[in-house]
Amino acid sequence: MVNDYRKFWHDKPKAPILYANGDSFTWGTGIGNITVSPQLHYNKFEKARLENTWPGKLANLLQGQFINDGWAGGSNARMVRRTKQFVNDIEECADVIVVLAWSTAVRVEYARPTVPVDTVVPYKMQGRTGPYDIDNDTTYVQIQETGLNSPRDPFHTADREYQKQFYLKHSDSDLFVLFLQQVIDMQKILHDKKIKYVMFNAFGNKELYKENFNDRRIYPILDKMDFDKFMGWPEEDFTVWSYMQDPNDKLPDGHLGVASHTHLSVLLYNKIKELYG
Repeated sequence: MVNDYRKFWHDKPKAPILYANGDSFTWGTGIGNITVSPQLHYNKFEKARLENTWPGKLANLLQGQFINDGWAGGSNARMVRRTKQFVNDIEECADVIVVLAWSTAVRVEYARPTVPVDTVVPYKMQGRTGPYDIDNDTTYVQIQETGLNSPRDPFHTADREYQKQFYLKHSDSDLFVLFLQQVIDMQKILHDKKIKYVMFNAFGNKELYKENFNDRRIYPILDKMDFDKFMGWPEEDFTVWSYMQDPNDKLPDGHLGVASHTHLSVLLYNKIKELYG
């Protein structure tokens, strides 16, 4: 996680550090379970998950270390919040590369005080993260239009009500415009701090782009986007690259397999070399 980064400066201060963030396609849902059950051997599960998702494989290609700050079911708002925390923390570093995998724009988060129910389910022992991203005394609830992550989760009635009211007030078009603004904001922050970065879509946004192509609100924002550093924009994403490489590389839960993560790591490595040498 973000606060673990300091150890890298002590261990290998000259090695490049990859900071990766995104949703389940970054966190690695289903990947660790291929090898071992988290309930039986959690440490082995974590090792398999981290090594076999694209951040771990990309770090190997870069011959560096990595932080996988992804979150299964995580929203773009969470990714932006956590990435800002990371880049604001690192005043001096040897070599940092940030890679952001944008989730579907219709996921959002909202903040409320942490309550005991937020930690009732041992999510990690189930091989997942759960919808509650807890930071000190604040819980950032990850929600999406089709429902919260799992019927097994002990959600507050207030969380469900917030979700219902939010999507009554905000259209998919509104959220797509918000997503584009988040992209621009993150690009400016990383550019101003002189941090190397690459972005790409994990899933969902290429469809939203087509649906909102005639929305005049998007074009002043797109005029500000650095497309060279947004790999595949707007027609390609992780699911497309996976299907082109191997249409059968899917896990039982619908996520992508190790071969797809390996393929993506090579695409990202080549993009980083193209941009930064």
